[in-house]
Amino acid sequence: MDAETLEKQKKEITGQWGPWRAHNIQLHDQVYTIENRVLGDGLKLRRIMQIITDFAPKPVHDLTVLDLGCLEGLYAIELARQGAKVVGVEGRRANIEKARFAKEALSLDNVDFILEDVRNLSPERHGHFGVVLCLGILYHLDVPDLFRFLGTIAAMTDRILIIDTHISIVPRDCCVHDGKKYWGRIYYEFYPGTTDEEKATSPSASLTNEKSFWFTRPSLYNVLKSVGFTSIYECHKPREAQTWYDRVTLVAVKGDKTKLLTSPLVNSMSEDDWSEDKLPVSHPQRQSYFHAILWRLLQSSPKLRRILKLTRQLPARSTGLRRRGAQSLLRP
Repeated sequence: MDAETLEKQKKEITGQWGPWRAHNIQLHDQVYTIENRVLGDGLKLRRIMQIITDFAPKPVHDLTVLDLGCLEGLYAIELARQGAKVVGVEGRRANIEKARFAKEALSLDNVDFILEDVRNLSPERHGHFGVVLCLGILYHLDVPDLFRFLGTIAAMTDRILIIDTHISIVPRDCCVHDGKKYWGRIYYEFYPGTTDEEKATSPSASLTNEKSFWFTRPSLYNVLKSVGFTSIYECHKPREAQTWYDRVTLVAVKGDKTKLLTSPLVNSMSEDDWSEDKLPVSHPQRQSYFHAILWRLLQSSPKLRRILKLTRQLPARSTGLRRRGAQSLLRP
């Protein structure tokens, strides 16, 4: 398909379903779904693809991948272009139509996009996958759906689950599941009185639930352990454009429980859950507490903000706060 035809069809899609919000997909040499520059989820795509390349037991072209809450299809399209067999699941019709347009424009027959609420997934109907992507959707779910969802995707994951999600930096609210306490915070997705029609057209909120639950790091580790993942890793490289103190990219792996030969007594020991109040000072959760408190202090003190802004104009050796550090503290 030539560039002129693509541009015409893209204009028709955006006229009916709105412009692309975050997924800038190259459709032709100079035709992009948004525009010809790096923006949207481009840097996150690099992070996710590097994780898959590093962790997957097979080459990308031999993988089966499930992309949950696939939005406009960037990750699913990239994986399909690299040869993987991909299923993208998305709850909003506008996103699905734009993803399907990109699929057709690139002549891909190894990716399918399904209009479905991710809370309705099941391994019986949708199958099992070597890699499951749960990017930007976990923090839009509420309990008890949240626990059922994690149990379901654990059952559908043969090897690797990649989660990119907001977390709570303070253990403010508690919920109980299977007799265990999990901590985090309640987040309200919609203003009171929001109609179903307004919810359906809110691109950055949940589908229907009015509130969601954001786990703390320890509680998220614990629930992933409880549904069967044997190890969990947090990605710090490749970096993204912006550092979020309340957002993480985790890799949860399902494997066989290791057996030790030189320390066999350890094999019979149970593994303790992470505790909310026993984190080392160097752990990112503790650092998040510090930055959150400091940022709130800066927002309430214009004078302190001006002082920190001045430190950015000084040589790094002349102040205890390096210029780059001061800049990061001035960002939320």
